[in-house]
Amino acid sequence: MNMNININDIEIKHPDIGGGSVFWYQGQPFTGTIVEYKNNILVAEISVVNSHTEGRVAIYYINGQIKQEYFEKYNDTYGIYRDWDESGNLISEIDYGAEPFIEN
Repeated sequence: MNMNININDIEIKHPDIGGGSVFWYQGQPFTGTIVEYKNNILVAEISVVNSHTEGRVAIYYINGQIKQEYFEKYNDTYGIYRDWDESGNLISEIDYGAEPFIEN
């Protein structure tokens, strides 16, 4: 089950070894989607697995239009990174390649 939690309810711990944020919820490493609102308008969504950003990150303009969308894992961007203007026009698109894979 994917849980959506407001960023105000998330505890951001010290950076991990790669410099990324570590997210906890109710004293436990968080897995789900962190959402941020300003004036009741969604302005950000961050996918998190085991307390680390993993998957889609989306930033929105205050008018609700998407501003940026990218994918992150192990503090590394992968897939298609996109930027839009406030009217919804695609400004740029960069392909960062396949999802990073780290062997244990």
